Amino acid sequence: MSVEFRVLGDVEVRIDGQSVDAGRARQLCVLVALLHDVRQPIPVERILSRVWGDDPPNRGKNVLYGYLSRLRRALAAAGDVTVARQHAGYVLTADPMAVDLHRFRELVAEARTADDEQAVLLFNRALALWRGRPFGGLSTPWLDELRATLESERFAVVLDRNEVALRLGRQDDVLGEMFRETTAHPLDERLAGQVILALHKSGRHADADRHYAELSRRLADELGVDPSPAVREQHEQSPAALKRRPDMPVPRQLPAHSPFFVGRDGELEVLDDLLRRHRPFVAISGAAGVGKTTLAVHWAHRVQESFPDGQLYVNLRGFEHAGAAVSPAEALRTLLTMLGVPPDRAPSDIDAMAATYRSILNSRRLLILLDNARDVQQVRPLLPGDGVSMVVVTSRNHLAGLVAGEGAHLITLRHMDLREARALLEQHLGRDRMEAETQAVDELIAGAGFLPLALAVLAARASLNPTFSLKALAGELDSQQSRLDTLDDDDPKTSVRAAISLSCRHLGPTAAQVFRLLGLHPGPGVTAAATASLAGLSGKEAEDALDELARVHLTEEHRPGRFAFHDLVRVYAAERFRLEVPAPARNDALRRLLDHYLHTAVSGALLLRPMRDHIDVDDAAPGTCPEPLSDYQAAWRWFEDEIAALRRLLPLAAAEGFDQHVWQLAWTTADFLDRQGRWHDWIELGTYALAAGARLADRRALASAHRGLGQAFIMLRSVPQARAHLMAALDLDGTRVGEAGIHRDLALMADTQGSFTEALEHGQRALEIYRDCGHLAGEAAALNQVGWYLCQLGSHRRALVACEEALVRHRGIGDWTGEAVTWDSLGFIHHNMGANARAIECYERALALYRELGDVFENAATLTRLADTHLAEGETSAARDALRSASALLDNLRHPDARAVHARLEALDAEDERLPGPRA
Repeated sequence: MSVEFRVLGDVEVRIDGQSVDAGRARQLCVLVALLHDVRQPIPVERILSRVWGDDPPNRGKNVLYGYLSRLRRALAAAGDVTVARQHAGYVLTADPMAVDLHRFRELVAEARTADDEQAVLLFNRALALWRGRPFGGLSTPWLDELRATLESERFAVVLDRNEVALRLGRQDDVLGEMFRETTAHPLDERLAGQVILALHKSGRHADADRHYAELSRRLADELGVDPSPAVREQHEQSPAALKRRPDMPVPRQLPAHSPFFVGRDGELEVLDDLLRRHRPFVAISGAAGVGKTTLAVHWAHRVQESFPDGQLYVNLRGFEHAGAAVSPAEALRTLLTMLGVPPDRAPSDIDAMAATYRSILNSRRLLILLDNARDVQQVRPLLPGDGVSMVVVTSRNHLAGLVAGEGAHLITLRHMDLREARALLEQHLGRDRMEAETQAVDELIAGAGFLPLALAVLAARASLNPTFSLKALAGELDSQQSRLDTLDDDDPKTSVRAAISLSCRHLGPTAAQVFRLLGLHPGPGVTAAATASLAGLSGKEAEDALDELARVHLTEEHRPGRFAFHDLVRVYAAERFRLEVPAPARNDALRRLLDHYLHTAVSGALLLRPMRDHIDVDDAAPGTCPEPLSDYQAAWRWFEDEIAALRRLLPLAAAEGFDQHVWQLAWTTADFLDRQGRWHDWIELGTYALAAGARLADRRALASAHRGLGQAFIMLRSVPQARAHLMAALDLDGTRVGEAGIHRDLALMADTQGSFTEALEHGQRALEIYRDCGHLAGEAAALNQVGWYLCQLGSHRRALVACEEALVRHRGIGDWTGEAVTWDSLGFIHHNMGANARAIECYERALALYRELGDVFENAATLTRLADTHLAEGETSAARDALRSASALLDNLRHPDARAVHARLEALDAEDERLPGPRA
């Protein structure tokens, strides 16, 4: 079993190549503190200092022990790796070479004693371990200082490696990285000397001269000094700069730039920076209508004085309305003609043309704009060699090969932000018209999906009809079916529908079919597994199709493995789905999609609460690929990612007659929505489930929907609605275990009203039924509930016995949720018995579990009870901190209990004001 600890970038633990969840930020800080001195015991105080600096938390050692305990669990699968307590402190036992930091230092030490050939290999292996900023976004005083030290070590290694590579004549291997390092270390003269020497060795003498001049200017401006003798010596190796031949024409081929250009400040800044750093290739990629050409042409005009030998422009027609794309040979002939080569003297062979093209550009400084490229193969022959010209390529394709193979810098252009979109419309419509209908303007922008082409079409319509209400125009965008009609234009170059269709034209058959079927998916994002189910494909086929769609920006991989449509592209895909997919295929696709989500969600729901009573679901349709969920964290992340899609799927399923899926999908979401405090969403889905159950005339479905709605209304303190739904569920359920569960819900409802005698009766009834049925999880939960109500009624000893028995039973069956609730009950009982230190321990155990479970409301509720215990101990500051944390959580949930917490905080503050000040 192989284990890797990676800290030279985001902190990561990998076991057999698979990433392991090692916890959140503070727990990762603890891990780094141990890894830095792997196999060495570290005193507890030193760990606390490394993780919290001079501001450790209250009961800091207990908090640290909790993190160490969770680290042990996270690393349990790592074989010989242990976190153990020794006399001198805690020690993490692992192979130091499994830690990239120690491996880096070991390789560097080897390299500095090796011959040049071996040293280059070792230095490069060491540098390859770096994946980014050490420790990612983690920050403590100790980590920040260590990060600075490591970054200095890395830079020293880069310089040493460069020296060896230059001695071996391998300047081309390191020159690109040298330029990148120059951005971070613009005044480092050793690096500058290496860059100048490498450029001379590569024959790029003019670039070497420019680099020396830029360094001289920076040193004079910022430090008031000249370059060192060593750097001057490197510079003096430069021959006279090559001059442009006077008989060559100066082409000025740029098209006119748009008078309506606005925004794109970030992209323009990047382009300016690439020009300053002499980056020769830039690719601007983006979806149809996003403004790639407009940006490229605007910037090219802005910087044309930096290219005294001219500017070339070729439309490669990779995505055009008519005609074939321009071939590389045709483009080269055009470029050579622009550069003054008579057509009858141009070579006929493409390789010879490319060689002539590169030779002409070698000593000239031109800007070459290659617009609307289809793919890398079309562009690659058009790139200059190692001269000083610059190429900007625009394409709907990602051009990943150009980035990987030729080192192009990729700028991915996305839709405008609100400020830019408003500015664009203002240029067309004028400020007065905009200010007269500000709400309608924002509706127009939203309807256009913030897409520049769509905004331009709307602006043109509004400009041509100055008496039209902008509100009326925005109203035409409300309907998904007519939205693209509103954004259409007689000119195919300015039609949104036509622009999107051109991106689809070159898709392979599988990707084209997936695109149409994705018009059925409600969004906002989709995985390869869901796509595979939707289209009845293998996982690999779905991944390949999504990648193909992403390459031409029909989808965007906004997170690894998750793809999303732009709003207007989704509308177009839905239109193609309705028009081109036969009704039987549409129904089959929806069934597979619903089965995918249902079967994945059922497994996820049972991972979130393993002791939950199961429901029976039908077998998935052939071709469905449910997603495997391994543990609680995986299930939680899946629901976080997919809850928006699930909410949109229920009305779709209901409209198409899939009522069984409706109520069962609603059932799967209950625990996730409850723990997140999203009770209004729970009610929304429960309402769909109730209607579906009624259409099915299914008592089990109706009972499930009524019970879920009753539970959600309890959390919102809407007691009449809760009682009505729970009593309806009690009449419908018909199972003993279901009856017991509803009695537990009725107990909770009575609890919220302070009716603890009634609550105890329901809790005891539930306990009796669960015991009769031999239902262990239900019995443990009911025991805890009974103990809670006994304590509320003053029977503290009986309460303690019941809850301690409940805790043993919850632990015995591995029920984290029940264990968390029971620790909270025990905290409350001990507080009421005057054992406040023990109560605090119990509450902290509950809070730790609630945080791991993601249960926001219960976390807040426990914090309020913890505050009571702190106050009983005279710890006013700790009580205030707990109440503030609870208040923030409840405010985010918009929960009615927030008012009571606010009142308690105000009372504490008022009490502080009444306390007498110090006597003189």
